[in-house]
Amino acid sequence: MDLSGIITIAGYSGLYKVVAQSKNGVIVESLIDKKRMPAYSHYRISALEEISIFGVSEDIALGKSNAKIIDKENYGPASRFKIG
Repeated sequence: MDLSGIITIAGYSGLYKVVAQSKNGVIVESLIDKKRMPAYSHYRISALEEISIFGVSEDIALGKSNAKIIDKENYGPASRFKIG
């Protein structure tokens, strides 16, 4: 699963795709409504390709984790489970 160029911005809902560089940050496009906006360098931005999940023996990249879930569920909707 390729997550390159997909980011999340603290304080803003949804995910965004980086479409261009600007003088003070980047221009992003919402994956939901395709609206574009500037994301300034002082925003707290996290790239999904850099996020990992703690595993038993190692950390697992988010893309690999999602790919494993997709394979396990045969490309169907993920099973729901209750924690706790």
